Amino acid sequence: MQPNRFSLNLKFSLAVGIILLVFSTIMSIVLFYYLRSQGVKDAEEKTAIIMAHVKATGDYVRETLRPAIFDALRRLHAKDEFIIEAMSTTHVSMQVMKRFNNDQKDYVFKRLSDNPMNQNNLADPFHLEMLNYFRSNPHQKAWKGIVVIDGRQYLYRLNPVVMDKPCLQCHGKPADAPVQLIKIYGTDGGFHWKVGDVVGINSVSVSLDLAFAQAKETAFRAFLFGFVSLSVLFIALFTTFRQIVTKPIDNLSKIFRGISQGKEPLGKTIPIERHDEIGDLTESFNILARHLLEAQEKLKKTVEIEKQMIETEKLAVIGQISAGVAHEINNPLGGMQLCFNNLLNTRMDEKEREEHIKVINAGFKRIQNIVKQLLDFSKNTPLILEKASINNLIENVLILSEYTILKKGIKIEKDLSNDIPEMLLDANKLEQVFLNLLINAAQAMDKGGILSIKTYIEDNFCCLAISDTGPGIPPEILSKIFTPFFTTKPVGEGTGLGLTVSKAIVEQHKGEINVKTSEKGSTFIVKLPLSL
Repeated sequence: MQPNRFSLNLKFSLAVGIILLVFSTIMSIVLFYYLRSQGVKDAEEKTAIIMAHVKATGDYVRETLRPAIFDALRRLHAKDEFIIEAMSTTHVSMQVMKRFNNDQKDYVFKRLSDNPMNQNNLADPFHLEMLNYFRSNPHQKAWKGIVVIDGRQYLYRLNPVVMDKPCLQCHGKPADAPVQLIKIYGTDGGFHWKVGDVVGINSVSVSLDLAFAQAKETAFRAFLFGFVSLSVLFIALFTTFRQIVTKPIDNLSKIFRGISQGKEPLGKTIPIERHDEIGDLTESFNILARHLLEAQEKLKKTVEIEKQMIETEKLAVIGQISAGVAHEINNPLGGMQLCFNNLLNTRMDEKEREEHIKVINAGFKRIQNIVKQLLDFSKNTPLILEKASINNLIENVLILSEYTILKKGIKIEKDLSNDIPEMLLDANKLEQVFLNLLINAAQAMDKGGILSIKTYIEDNFCCLAISDTGPGIPPEILSKIFTPFFTTKPVGEGTGLGLTVSKAIVEQHKGEINVKTSEKGSTFIVKLPLSL
């Protein structure tokens, strides 16, 4: 079952969609924080202007207006009078800023103290804390920062109010203060200050919630606009890309699939209609198709050649075992001939006649079995997989080769495992492999020796090991033993194809053939998978 596949177009669309979303989100976040910082910066600049205006107003009242009015009152012999609307810096500043707040409602000015004459100007906990901050840090002339109050964010700019000498006339001793001032505010607060004391605090605040909300709304609109605009641009680019690139590649892919499924001829040539990278790709496809067609033709020729090699080696092996086959047939024929002569020329009772007939029938069966083995081995058949026993195949091959092996004084030792199950394999072709290996092992022991045949299971493989006690394979020859037509045998005694063909047959069965050699002999190991 083919796993789920995503087309290149879908992958590209998803990737670009994610990139657009991430890009738009990042840009919106950057824009939001930029607008937020600009809102804070704008508020800081405006509070600085307001604070400068308040200071200028207070300085004018303290340094110019109040001294002039005091002088006028003295001339009028009304020194105990105090015109609060013109002489109190706090009152004038508060009144001016009250009118300012009527037009600029976002900004709030306060002049507060922990010991005010006017109790309406008593400092709240936040301003009281900041008042103590300025008293603890006399070098600090201003403070600004964002403060959260009741869940809302405010920008505050604060300046300390420091007592100077002219102000002591009204805020020193109550006895020295103008009578009119005492009548208005009494003596409960605002007195007993000294020069340099931090007596109060000027505070300008502005709510940042509106600025932040506007920044958030602007950033969100920018996100929508940017995402939609980029999406429209992507769709236009994607459509163009699909027409110019993706669609031609899809057409090439369909032709490739058609060739792989046998619906299109391998040598098909696609007309080149474009002179760009797609045209180069089409030309490369045509070149590849031609090369594949040539390779296919060469492969077909190679497979003909391979069949001829197998048949040639079969004929060579048949020639090598013909003496053994003749001996195996002559033995029963001799016995049969003797029995026939006795039946024809000798008087015998019924029991003796039956014994002679049994010997003749047994001889016929043995000859038939040998001939059948030889005919099966010589058949020219394709790879036919059927369930068979490796041990049985070895026993069958030994029937053909036993005479050739034993006449050299070679002893056969078998160790065939009973745990090996029947396997799917081509019995005829594997018999050829086993026969080749047995004959080669026998030829390596001209002066006799031991030929060992062992079967066993190892790592889900059925293994056959054929060992001889010959002189071994020299290192300079070992690397060439599977090379076609390489042989060390005299002319006429070998084709040089035995091991080449054997290796090919084993690899057709998804197996492998290996060799171990030393001065004490060689071992060829055939490994076949228990299940194909």
